Amino acid sequence: MISMKSCTIAAARGVSALWAAAPPWLKLIIGFILVWVCIFTVGNLSTFIPGARHMAEVIDERNLRATAVYYTDLEESHEGSQYIRHSLEYPPGKE
Repeated sequence: MISMKSCTIAAARGVSALWAAAPPWLKLIIGFILVWVCIFTVGNLSTFIPGARHMAEVIDERNLRATAVYYTDLEESHEGSQYIRHSLEYPPGKE
């Protein structure tokens, strides 16, 4: 008689044994495919995040490089840094 517990363990061992026996180049190709799928499917799902569409429109409209850390040539970045600096130096309630 075969119990359900032994069947699930045997099935799990069979999958891991199959994966361990797979050639390294096959694992590499499968890894690349998984990364590619994540980039193009999960990345496209980010358009459903609230505010992401507006942010993309602003980036396109102002011709910004979204991957840049700091923009020294934009007036908005200067205003933002001044606002943060003044907020830290003169917090509300401090007289």
